[in-house]
Parts: sequence; C-alpha cells; structure tokens
Amino acid sequence: MEELGVLSNSKSYFHTSSCFAKKALYYLFNAGSYVCSDLYQTKRDCFEQFLFIYIKKGKMEIHYKDYKYIANENTFVFLDCYHPHLYKTLEETSFEWIHFDGNSSRAYFDYLFQKHGCVYSLENYRDIPDFMNRILSIMETAKVDEHAISILIHRILYELEKISNQADHTLEETIKNAISFIESHYNQDITLNDIASHVKISPYHFTRLFKKQTNYTPHQYLIDYRINNAKRLLFSSNLSINEIASQCGFNSVSHFVTTFKSHTNFPPKKYREFLLKI
Repeated sequence: MEELGVLSNSKSYFHTSSCFAKKALYYLFNAGSYVCSDLYQTKRDCFEQFLFIYIKKGKMEIHYKDYKYIANENTFVFLDCYHPHLYKTLEETSFEWIHFDGNSSRAYFDYLFQKHGCVYSLENYRDIPDFMNRILSIMETAKVDEHAISILIHRILYELEKISNQADHTLEETIKNAISFIESHYNQDITLNDIASHVKISPYHFTRLFKKQTNYTPHQYLIDYRINNAKRLLFSSNLSINEIASQCGFNSVSHFVTTFKSHTNFPPKKYREFLLKI
C-alpha cells in the first residue's frame, strides 16, 4: 500500500532479526530513504520500536508527548515510538530512517531525551549521516551483518550523547547571557520578546529552556530581581516609594506596591519601617 505523500523515488528495506540479535544487540526492523511531499504524515499511539530520522533536506514537524519540535535540514530525530507521536513534512523533504530496538535502547532514549529532547542539530557533526548511510547500504545487501548494524546504531547513540553534552554547555552560556541582559535592563520596560530576541531564541522555546535551567520563568526572574533591588533601596537610600518604583522598572506605583506586597507580605513603606527597627 502506498503511503500518502511518499514520492516514487523513495526506497524501503525490511529485515527479520535473529534470536541472538534480539537478545544481545541493537537490531533492525526496517529502514528507508524517503522523498516526500508536504502531504506525508505518520501518527501513532504506540509502535513498539525506536526510530532514527536524518533530515537531509526540507522540514518536519515532530510531536512527542506534550512537546512540539521543528526539525530542519541537517537535523536528526530520535523517537521512542512506544509513546504517542506524530511526524509530518512541512514541505518537500528527503530523509533517511531506521526502526530498531534491543540492548539498552530505552535507557539511552530516556537519558538523551531528559538532556536534550528529540531533535539534534548535526551542524559540525558529519559522522551520524555517514553511519545512517552505511546502515542503509548494508540493508540493501542480501545478507545483513547484524553485528555491524548494532555497532553503527551504538555509534549514533554515542554521537548523540556528545551533541547533548555540547548543547548543555551552549545552553548554560545562553541562559547566563539572558540573565546578564535582565540584570542590566531590569529598570527598563523590557518584555519576554526583548530577552528572547537578545539570545536569538523564540520566546516559547526560550521560556522552556530558562525554566529548565533556573526553575524560574524569565518573567519571575525579572520581577524577583526588581523586588530585591527595591528592598536594597528601601534600606540604604532616602528615595521615595515613587522614585524606587521608577528606578526598579515598575510602570506605576500601584503596580510596585501590589507586587512588592505579594512577594514580602508588607507594603514598601511598612517594609522600610520594619528594616529601620532592626
């Protein structure tokens, strides 16, 4: 049966793995090299295999659990198909894919997903496309070397682990940059879009990454930083409540008083009186 959106120059291969491979190795079910129009879509509640997709050209949308990803050219997708998932092309797209299982597939997926999610940029990483190509070349032969396949899958997993480690370092630097921007501009009327634009990430993606790294949303961090600076000025200066509100980036005194009280249980004037008694 033809799959909707799969163009005629696509190829797929199938393999029945040995009992030994299923016990001891990473093993294949099927694999292929597809060229698809923007009509291609796969949606499953459960498919008892794991999936690698290497996007050579084009763009895909990936849904896994509560997450949505956009996978562009030269990106790699790793999915646990035992859970609900969807992937579809957003334009004409060419990609290679393999369905596999065995060995420590689940442990590797959970470990990598926790660190990085499902989608990996392959910029500056050329080994994974080579390993995928070698797997497909083996699948084309009459006799599949299951040990070689297992080694190549494991090498892909190893490369994904390296990418996720590099991404962790990059993420740390990005969040530090965002925090520096917040702390340098907290007294101005800055928005989530301003902060996200500064670090060149979409607001939605930036909010998710920031909270994962700091346990705060960017807005919460900004408000906390403003409140802490207001506390300092209430204690160490003779500035009026109006002046402190303005210097700490609040657009009105009433907003400042309401926000301050929700964080400290005191209005600013009472808080200052309390500090002076200590």
